[in-house]
Amino acid sequence: MKKAAVRAAVHRFISRLLEVEEDFDDNTSLAQLGLDKEDIEELIFHLEDELGLTAFTAEEDQMLKTAMTVNDLSRFLLRIGRH
Repeated sequence: MKKAAVRAAVHRFISRLLEVEEDFDDNTSLAQLGLDKEDIEELIFHLEDELGLTAFTAEEDQMLKTAMTVNDLSRFLLRIGRH
């Protein structure tokens, strides 16, 4: 799985969820974008499905606690893609 493809998927889904067309930086805070815990959980589940990935529940729970930026989501998806 390529980093650019994962990054594009994360940006595309966040843009759809927020209904915005302007781009945002990978280091943008998820909270700054207006995403709450439920939004982040939805993002994780949708992106896992879209990318054909599966994470352990403990991994997803940890991600929900530690995800601070858009880049954190991309790194998480790349990490579980290596399983």
